[in-house]
Amino acid sequence: MSIQPTILVLGATGKVGNETVRQLKAIGDSRVIAAVRSPEKATQFKDQGIETVILDLDNPETLLPALQGVDRALLLAGYSVDMLRQSKRFIDAASTTGVRHIVHIGASGAPTNEVAHWGWHQLIEAYIERKGFSYTHLRPEAFMQNVTGPGYRWLDGNVIRHYVGNARWSWIDCNDLALVAAHALLEADKYAGQIIPLGYDAKTFDEIAQILSEVVGKPFYAEARSPEEFLENALKAGADEAYMTCVYTQFKLNIAGAIPNADATFDNFEAITGRKATTWREFAQRYKQELDY
Repeated sequence: MSIQPTILVLGATGKVGNETVRQLKAIGDSRVIAAVRSPEKATQFKDQGIETVILDLDNPETLLPALQGVDRALLLAGYSVDMLRQSKRFIDAASTTGVRHIVHIGASGAPTNEVAHWGWHQLIEAYIERKGFSYTHLRPEAFMQNVTGPGYRWLDGNVIRHYVGNARWSWIDCNDLALVAAHALLEADKYAGQIIPLGYDAKTFDEIAQILSEVVGKPFYAEARSPEEFLENALKAGADEAYMTCVYTQFKLNIAGAIPNADATFDNFEAITGRKATTWREFAQRYKQELDY
């Protein structure tokens, strides 16, 4: 009889981390531990029967206790340049406690050196490899939930305010990303050493608005705004300047058509998960009630 692995999921209260915990719990065959930054954050998991540990990447004293007995871990960092320091801190701690396999959620692998935060993720990938871990690097494209929510979203009423002109992006449902992460964690040997790009439905914002209109039965519109407006609003809201400047640069390049393969899609999802990836039309149908206004 095989011993169930102990899997630690960072970012367990976020969209992707929380869904990864849910998927792992549903599939079974592992001991799942949700990493949270405070006891208050742990309360949402109590009724679900999911173990939690306190792990704050900005508090080094929490890392070693949280990593004791962990075999595999999902690593994802927040939206700031601190991701570099935080991820190195986590990787160094994991290397001393016996963690064998790390699944890292990075960003687009589009062949450009101009979008700095994509490079930051690749530096983290390289450090995981250098430290000798078994690894799986996930590189998702744009998240569908960034348009519609829940939580942060570009959709305001029936208007999608965006900053990339007529650019066509490759998109992925966060729940699909979480399902791939769950499989990579559960089947570590199968996916060890792999870089997996994730993007499955290429659409412009005008095309997305048209799909939402057809599914919901009410008009939706896409409104292209300037990248300068995005950066100004993000900084006013207190976002990290270094990270948001990276995103601003990406948007400028998108408008200029200067990011190769920004609309690239991939055919790996069904082989990994056993089902087809979510399309924008299916996504809109799933959230039809929430999208109605």
